Amino acid sequence: MNRRLSGRVEASIALALMLVPLAFLALIGFLQVCRNAPEAKAARTEMAQRLKVMELTDAIDSAVRDAESGQRGFLITGSDKYLEPYERARQAIPRLFAELRRETLDKPGQQRRLAELQTTTEAKVDELVATIKARREQGYEAAKAIVETDVGRETMIEIETLLKQIQEAAAGRLQKGLERSEAAERQITATSIEGGVVAALALLAGAWFLSHAYRKAASSERILLATLDSVREGVATFDADDRLLAWNAAFTRILGIAPDALARGANLVFDPITHPAAAEVGAKIVSLREEGRRAARAVLVERKTTDARRLEIFHNPLAGDSSITTLLDVTERRRADEMLLQTGKLQALGQMTGGVAHDFNNLLTIVIGCVGMLREAVGGNSKALERIEMTMLAAERGARLTKQLLAFARRQPLQPEVVAVGPLMTEILPLVLRAVGETIEVECISSGGLWNTIVDPAQFQSAVLNLAINARDAMPDGGKLTIEAVNASLDDSYAARHAEVEPGQYVMFAITDTGLGMDEATKSRALDPFFTTKPVGEGTGLGLPQVYGFVKQSGGHIKIYSEAGEGTTVKLYLPRSDGQAVARPIEPGAFASSAAETVLLADDDEIVRATVAAMLESLGYNVLTAAGGSEALKILEEGTKIDLLFTDVVMPGPIGGRKLAELARAMIPGLKVLFTSGYTENAIVHNGRLDPGVELISKPYTLDRLAAKLRRVLDAESGMAAAARVKAGGPGE
Repeated sequence: MNRRLSGRVEASIALALMLVPLAFLALIGFLQVCRNAPEAKAARTEMAQRLKVMELTDAIDSAVRDAESGQRGFLITGSDKYLEPYERARQAIPRLFAELRRETLDKPGQQRRLAELQTTTEAKVDELVATIKARREQGYEAAKAIVETDVGRETMIEIETLLKQIQEAAAGRLQKGLERSEAAERQITATSIEGGVVAALALLAGAWFLSHAYRKAASSERILLATLDSVREGVATFDADDRLLAWNAAFTRILGIAPDALARGANLVFDPITHPAAAEVGAKIVSLREEGRRAARAVLVERKTTDARRLEIFHNPLAGDSSITTLLDVTERRRADEMLLQTGKLQALGQMTGGVAHDFNNLLTIVIGCVGMLREAVGGNSKALERIEMTMLAAERGARLTKQLLAFARRQPLQPEVVAVGPLMTEILPLVLRAVGETIEVECISSGGLWNTIVDPAQFQSAVLNLAINARDAMPDGGKLTIEAVNASLDDSYAARHAEVEPGQYVMFAITDTGLGMDEATKSRALDPFFTTKPVGEGTGLGLPQVYGFVKQSGGHIKIYSEAGEGTTVKLYLPRSDGQAVARPIEPGAFASSAAETVLLADDDEIVRATVAAMLESLGYNVLTAAGGSEALKILEEGTKIDLLFTDVVMPGPIGGRKLAELARAMIPGLKVLFTSGYTENAIVHNGRLDPGVELISKPYTLDRLAAKLRRVLDAESGMAAAARVKAGGPGE
């Protein structure tokens, strides 16, 4: 028994000797786990906080860019619908800063950077508010003047720099937190292994802690990667030897390479033949890293790549000779800036052209009018007739140049009407055949069910003839010219790539030739005024610009497709109209005055007035003349029977042409009125189109053209009836 007791005691002691060390090991393991668990938890909390900081800074960056994008759209178009992202961004920015301030309360360095960022962001918002206010109250030029100070761009660069600094500080702490978390997990794992089978409970507890920490770390890593992959900027980090450590999806996308083309530990080197743009950007990044290492500061440059994209490359050195590089594709932003600049140029050209056109067309009216009457006076004198024809050709050439300038600057008065495309194409075809000659085959294609469009038929014919003549000159040895009309819809994605396009339904006219084509350099300047590839004296450089101005003024869109040696296609998109097509007027056969009709002529230019009066008298009209609106009213008040008021639009004094017409019709209801001007500005033309019911003959004009226009106006229904008809179906002429 004692022996058995002794055996039990020995067994108990042995068991105790076994259990005590096992328990001791388990206790050590348990204590080790308990000691490391809070550190792992703190590391996870720190990681989550840093990720939140990075998320908030990205949100602030997006909000500021959205505000700037909305401001740009409003400056270009003047439409309030573009301010929606701007207003949302302004409301979001204070909330985002408040959240970011809470997340960095225990980080004095981040708080300082955040305060500076908030001040700079508020300055940027103030600049946006100022430009929008200037655009509303003072017009486009005032807003443009603020933008051109470059303060907004410099402020944006400062904001981006501060955001990068905050993110890099957060990223650095995030890396350290991750290392601490991994160290804690390794210690827990080691302790669990030491306990082994003999410390099953400790092993299970350690396994639970390890699994939990791993899931948290994996989740944090997924959030970090998702956050980086969601930003527009391409981000990559490099070690001290210029080897890649990490990058996001946008980095490979902006470089134009496959996602698997990069490898951790590799250098950023690409074959310039297979990846020219990536090779160029990669070389620039390496040189920037060297520059940044020498300067010990951030470096920001803008680079235009071989594939015509514009990239902003931001490089910032980090601790330990590592670095972070950010790529941002700013192609669309720069395109919008260039469009804003082009709009400003067009407005300046329009103002200059309008001022010149009024006086120049007055002079041409005198020349053309006198030459037309001289032609009748010289009889059969062939020498005199030859010189008269030369003078007339020169004057008409000057008139065409002025008209082309006004068309490019979108200042010509259009008389749009709803037209059926099929008959319009039928009218154009004979003109095109005569213009291009017999060496060029012409094919005209119209698809079935073509929509109607609203356009000035005469200006449209002029545009198509311009394109046909350009095509003819591009095919000196002959070729084929195809004119095609089809229905087309431009969707939101197309409009997003072409900021000036309104999505919707259009009738598309494509003019295609098999000629010489254009290289990229020529195509990029094809719409510039006075640019021509023709020899001196053979082209004005205003053909395509005139077409461009006409299409834009008509609310349409123009697109040029061309390659050197492969021909050219010019596509004109004109807006669809749901209205009924207007019947095309038939020109009257005789233009002379009937029953000695009386015309009251009002023009402030004495020589123009005398010339036009002589032209009217030669057509058989009785003519009364007035040097301005006030003098014309006095004649009307005398009660003289007047059949038509023929008035210049732009006249000095309180009573201009439009005001004179209104007062005259109040005195003589149903009075026929014909306006004339070398440049109408906004008196009878709004948004580039004649007001309903308005009849206009633009200076200069020939005797035949004046006769035809007078007869058409005098033989038409009353002005009030014409206005009602126009309102129902479109302009009359």
